[in-house]
Amino acid sequence: MDAQQWAMQQTDGLLDIALDNMPHGLCMFSADKRLILCNLSYANMYRLGEGLTVAGTPLRSILDYRSQLGNGPLHTATYFDVVGLAAQKGGRASQDVALQDGRVIRITHSSMADGRYVATHEDISESVRNAEILVRHKETLEATVALRTKEVEEQARELERLLQQERNINELQRQFVALASHEFRTPLAIIDGAAQRLLRAKGEVSSQFVRDKAEQIRSSVVRIVDLMESILAAGRMDNGTIEIRYDRCALRAMLETCCQREATISKSHRITVDLEDLPDHIDADKFALEQVFSNLLSNATKYAPHHPDVGVAGRQEGNHVLIVVQDHGVGIDAEDVPKIFQRYFRARTSTGIPGTGLGLYLVKKIVDLHGGSIEIDSQKGKGTSLIVKLPISQKNSQISTDRTNVA
Repeated sequence: MDAQQWAMQQTDGLLDIALDNMPHGLCMFSADKRLILCNLSYANMYRLGEGLTVAGTPLRSILDYRSQLGNGPLHTATYFDVVGLAAQKGGRASQDVALQDGRVIRITHSSMADGRYVATHEDISESVRNAEILVRHKETLEATVALRTKEVEEQARELERLLQQERNINELQRQFVALASHEFRTPLAIIDGAAQRLLRAKGEVSSQFVRDKAEQIRSSVVRIVDLMESILAAGRMDNGTIEIRYDRCALRAMLETCCQREATISKSHRITVDLEDLPDHIDADKFALEQVFSNLLSNATKYAPHHPDVGVAGRQEGNHVLIVVQDHGVGIDAEDVPKIFQRYFRARTSTGIPGTGLGLYLVKKIVDLHGGSIEIDSQKGKGTSLIVKLPISQKNSQISTDRTNVA
């Protein structure tokens, strides 16, 4: 053996050592997919015996054996796609192959002109797991950020709600000051004037004179008391301290009593009543509803000073009753109608007529507490109709044993 042959033999031995010490598996197959050679890492990667690593072994035999061991390709249908892709490109192509045992192997094929190909097999399972962990961490982080963003948005909305509530309170305070300065001044001025007249009276004072002044004082005091009661009732409504006691309420009799009382107070008006179609009883708080309809009747006469006819009609519709209180007075501007149940709001047509802007606000609150509704139909200069709808039965409502006067 000459020196050149000895050097080639030494080189072949080193090449075999180098191939067997590669960290990745390496194999070479013929065009008809028979093994030409493989390194030790390839055999160890798939636990192949010596009989499956000799030249000429069909790739199919290797794959069948691997399937029996449980480390074959998880999706055999696409296992050879990369071979065709490499041949098509006339070079190199890679694919990540999931194995039955959970590993992921990256197989890189390098095709040759005669159909043979060399493939390297690299275990990338840890990299894939790390990538999956990163994805999960990313998703968790995104979910955390989204949750925190939602919390911040909710906090911002709550702050905006509180700010708006503060604005509303400030506006209500402004309205109350305006109301108090206007509505309280008039009855107090009447009381003061009547008292001064009595003080200035000289000599013998007729009983009729005293009676007239006493009636003025008493009427003005009642007016102030009514104002204070309305303000206190509105406060109790806002604080949720109003409780409704449902009982068998003789609705027709209660409405007739309210109409008779208003007719006695406002002698210049005629109140016509049509209540025959109402049921005898409904489940309701009689005292609260008396305040509702007393208020509506008082408004009907107060805002129709030159139109004496006021109508009250009622009927049953299914499981509800409808009661309509109608006048032919000053009416309400169309743009004021949507605001008419707001606290302290007074329509422009009510200018010069005493009022707090709390009556209809309280009426709506009481009707709402009964599970009912109230609607308004009004035209400026033609009058107003208030339509109250109440359920006949309160079977699903909690019966309260205590009742707070809603004033």
